[in-house]
Amino acid sequence: MGLSFFIGLKATVLFIAFILIREFGWAIIHIPLLHASLVAYLVAIASLPSVNLPLLLGKGSDGSFPLWSLLIFSPFLVFVRMVVFVRRMRSREPLYSELSEGLFVGGWPSSLNKMPPGDPAVIDCTCELPRRSISGSGYLCIATWDTRSPQASQIESAVRWACRKRSQKKPVYVHCAFGHGRSVCVMCAILVALGIAEDWKHAEKIIKEKRPFIRMNALHRKNLEEWSKHRLSSKRSGDLDVSSVILSETNKEK
Repeated sequence: MGLSFFIGLKATVLFIAFILIREFGWAIIHIPLLHASLVAYLVAIASLPSVNLPLLLGKGSDGSFPLWSLLIFSPFLVFVRMVVFVRRMRSREPLYSELSEGLFVGGWPSSLNKMPPGDPAVIDCTCELPRRSISGSGYLCIATWDTRSPQASQIESAVRWACRKRSQKKPVYVHCAFGHGRSVCVMCAILVALGIAEDWKHAEKIIKEKRPFIRMNALHRKNLEEWSKHRLSSKRSGDLDVSSVILSETNKEK
């Protein structure tokens, strides 16, 4: 279950704490605990692979969170920021790695001075972290839960966007929370599209050489395989792009 199991477990602990503290009559404390536990249960359900609703948190296309989201989901959003901060402090891994000239993959840039050089265009694969960098080269949000994967159509959108930026000689930075899963998945497809890797498996090896702690899971690999399959079939047909093929098959399944 990954994220869903972890957040569900956290929600249960908070709910038990709420019940125990309520017995002591400490209303000021137990009400926030109930709020935090209910929010965590909601996130656990929305991040299930069968549900997969990253838009629940309300992150906009500009990388910001509306006021209603900050008020409702503040326990989860604050918790995520704390986890990122602690893991960043304990990690010896660099925030980002340069894979090829002008191509960077890594973790969430908490401030502008954490960005790679050259004012890169940014592909943000998180749904739980705000945009902190202000890049004049462009910003694209592919909102995805941690431990989950962008859909094949989202991967294709990111690839086309990144290829346009590289054709304009602009650097591209693809990031998620830590630069291990979601961002690596998207970067694998970009490396293939730019001709740097033969296929996504080869791209994964290239990234792992520069960033040894990456860990794509079965969902990442499944969606990359789907993206690759439709990319090849669209080349053979010569008249359809990858996105249209993927979206049409998705509609058929529905």
